[in-house]
Amino acid sequence: MTDDRMILVEFSPSGGLFQFATQLGGALTERGEHVELWTGPRPEIDSAEAGFTVRSVLPTWHPNDTADLGHSLATMRRAVRAGRLVLAWLVLAYHLRRQPPRAVLYSQWRFTFEPWFVVLIGRLLPHTIFGILAHEPLPRSDAKDTSTPKEGRLLRASFAAAWGEMDTAFVLGPQTRELVLEHWHPRCDVHVVPHGDSGALWRRREPTPVQRTEPVALFFGTWTTYKGIHVLIDAFGLVRARMPTARLILAGAIGADVDGDELLRRAAETGNVDARPGYCDIEDVPDLVESARVVVTPYVRASQSGVAHLAYTFGRPVVGTTVGDLAETIVDGVTGFLVPPGDPAALAAAMLELLDDPDLSSAFGQAGRVAIERSWAIAASTISTAVEAAARQLSSED
Repeated sequence: MTDDRMILVEFSPSGGLFQFATQLGGALTERGEHVELWTGPRPEIDSAEAGFTVRSVLPTWHPNDTADLGHSLATMRRAVRAGRLVLAWLVLAYHLRRQPPRAVLYSQWRFTFEPWFVVLIGRLLPHTIFGILAHEPLPRSDAKDTSTPKEGRLLRASFAAAWGEMDTAFVLGPQTRELVLEHWHPRCDVHVVPHGDSGALWRRREPTPVQRTEPVALFFGTWTTYKGIHVLIDAFGLVRARMPTARLILAGAIGADVDGDELLRRAAETGNVDARPGYCDIEDVPDLVESARVVVTPYVRASQSGVAHLAYTFGRPVVGTTVGDLAETIVDGVTGFLVPPGDPAALAAAMLELLDDPDLSSAFGQAGRVAIERSWAIAASTISTAVEAAARQLSSED
C-alpha cells in the first residue's frame, strides 16, 4: 500500500535545479500536498513550510565541489562520483520500496544507466504514480561539448524505456514539449508548467532600483559552450567600443567543456570584465544580481533558463537568444530583448540599449516581476491535478 506522500527526487543538494525543487515543494505543500524532497548531503536550503520536508538520503555531492585536482585526480574523482551516483540510485530504490509513496517526481536523467533504475523502480512500485519534470529532456554531456545532445543506440533505448514508465510528465515550455513528443513518444500526457521566481533567494525587501546601478551586465551560471559565453565576450568587446564605462560580470563555475584559462585571458584582453570563476554561494546571489542593470543569457542551445526568472525576481531585464523556450520567458520589447544565437553584433546592440537607458531597464525588469508573480501556484496546481488524474487512471486499470 502507498501512503499520501509526493516525493521530489533531486540528486544535487545545491544549484538551480535544487532551488527549483525546494520552491516547487513549498508551492505543492500550499495546495495541501504532503511533500518530501529527497536529495544529497548538506542541502543549501531547508524546508520552511509545514508539511514539506527536505531529506538528505542520497549519497551524492555538491556540484560546487570543483577544485582543480589535476588530470589524474580529476579522472579518479569522476570515477568515484559515478560509483556514488549508482549507490544513490540503489539507496533511492531501497527507500521507495520500503515505504511506497503516492507519487514520485524526477527532475532529470543524465547518463545511460539511470533510466534503467527508473524502469526497475517503476516495476517494484506498481501502485505509485511516476512523473518527471524534464528541465532538459535531451541528455547532454557535462564533460565534452555541451552545445549538442548526447547520442547512441543504447542511450536512446534506455531513455525511451524510462519515458515509457511515466504516468505523467511536465516541461517548462511548448517547444520542450515538442522535443519530448518527437524523441521519446511517452504514453502519458505531457503538461507545460511555468518556471517560478527565485523566492528562495529573496530577502523580503525591495531590491536595489535599477536606476541606482552602473552600466553593468551580468552573466550568471556555469561557463559552458552551450551557454554561449564565448559569444558574450565577443559581444562585450563591441559594447566597450561604444560605451567604455560598461562592465561585464562573469560569475559561475568553469565548465569541463571550455578552456578556463583561455576564457580568463580573453576576458582580461577585452577589459572591464569582472571574472569570478567558482560556485556563487546562495547568500551572495542577491547582491550580485542587484549590482547589474541587465542580465544576459546568450545561449546557443537550451530548453529553458532559470537565470531569466532569477533576474525578474530582482527586477532586472534579460537579454537572451531565440533558442528553446527562452522566447516564452523573455518577451521581446517587454521584459527584455531577444536576439539570434551566435550573433555578437545583435547581442551587443541589445545590451547597449539597456545599459544606456536605466529607466527602460527598470520598466522591463518590473514587467518581468509581474509576469512570474503567480507562476509557482500555477505550476503546483497543474502538477497536483495531473498526478490525481494519473492516480485515477491507474486505479481504473487495477
